[in-house]
Formats: sequence, structure tokens, C-alpha cells
Amino acid sequence: MFLRATITQTVNGVKSHMHSKLPLTHDNLTDAVIQEIETMILRGEARPGDWLMPQPELAAKLGVGLSTIREAIKGLTLIGILDPQPGRGTWINADAPSMLRMLNLLRARLGNLDLPSIYEARRLLESELAALAASRAAPEDIERIGAALDRMRQAIGDNTAFIAADQEFHFAVVSAARSPLLEQFYHITAEMSGQINQQIADLPGVQAPGLQLQESIYAAIRNRNPRLARRRALEMIDRWYEILRTVDRASVTG
Repeated sequence: MFLRATITQTVNGVKSHMHSKLPLTHDNLTDAVIQEIETMILRGEARPGDWLMPQPELAAKLGVGLSTIREAIKGLTLIGILDPQPGRGTWINADAPSMLRMLNLLRARLGNLDLPSIYEARRLLESELAALAASRAAPEDIERIGAALDRMRQAIGDNTAFIAADQEFHFAVVSAARSPLLEQFYHITAEMSGQINQQIADLPGVQAPGLQLQESIYAAIRNRNPRLARRRALEMIDRWYEILRTVDRASVTG
């Protein structure tokens, strides 16, 4: 399998740009396609505010399969660069170039974090805290969680207000779990990922889907369903990690 495009290859820790066909492994193929689509946007080969070329054409251009193209588009959709519209095509966000440059700054921050370890800790802690909250929450806890969600709904589009309400939602769930030691561990991971979370909230299309997952966690807690609360919390953290992996795994220049 070959990618016919300019891609960045890392050899012995040094990034170099190649302008010829390069053999790609299964593991890095999607990452290379993501990077190439981003480069096409930054160079104007794929115009912001216009349609991306049809998937079969893009697959032929890059010399990869349709499944790889779909995975790459899925990743770029997650961070707001692309917007697939069934029956019409894939729309390129008009602000894609500035967004990609902002993502490069976010990637620099991610380089200073042990992201897999933070993800592992958050996944264990937040899923269990949500389950405990479903078992232990008092009526006033449930009311506090619901009030935070109301503020999040009202703050869609206002990043500062949304982030503050999102933080209050998480704190309310953690408090409702009635587990002081786990709560302390949670705040450690929250502090480590706090600035990153603020920048993620700036990405188009991130707030509303995240809010839907949080609403499902709230419903499970309110209905006293620990198993469902745990499952929804895992989905929320897995989505958070997938966004960060998509941001982190492609190196863009331009």
C-alpha cells in the first residue's frame, strides 16, 4: 500500500517531508491520510468552504482503500475540520486553515503530557465515580448535576461559560459519589488535563455531542442505574481521548 502525496515521516525522532510514494504500515496509514488531507487544505488544493473531492477519487489519488479514507474523514469530522453530509459529500469547514494552525498549538501542549496515562486514570476514575453517584446521590446532588447541564445548554457557543458549566457538571457528579479519596484522585487528573479541555471546547462540533453524552450520564444517575452510568461515562472519556488522538497523531505544516 502506498500514499502518493507529501507526508511527514519521523525517523530517529526527526521529522522529514517526503514527496514520493512511501510504503505505509497498517497502523500509520490512516494517520498519513489525515495528515495529507490537512496539507491539501492548508495549500489550497482542497478549498475551505467547499466540498472535499469524492471519496473514491481521494482514495485513488492517495492510493489507499475507501475504508482508510472513511476513517480519516471520521477523525477530521470529530475535531470539526470536515462535515460529511449524506447524499451530498464532505464539506470543508470555512475556518479550517485557522483551526489547523490552532491544532498545531494544541499538539505542542499534548507533547508535554503522558496522554495514555491520563486517559487510563480518567477512564477508571470517572466511570466508577459515575456508577457510585447513581447509587449514592442525594436529591440535592441530582439537582446540582441537572442545574449544571442547564447552564451548559444555555452556554453552547460561549466557550468560557460552557467550560465553567462543564466543570461544574463533573464536580457535581464526583461529589455525588460520596468517595473522598477517589474525589481527590479525580482532581489530580482534572488539573493535568484542564488546559487541554479548554482548547478542545473551542473546536467546532465538540460541545453539542459532548453535552448529549453528559445528559445520558445524568439520566442514568437520576434513574439509579449504576451500570448504565458507568457505560455512558466510559463513552464520554473514550470520545475525549479519540479527539485528542486525532489532534495529536497528524503533523501539519504550512
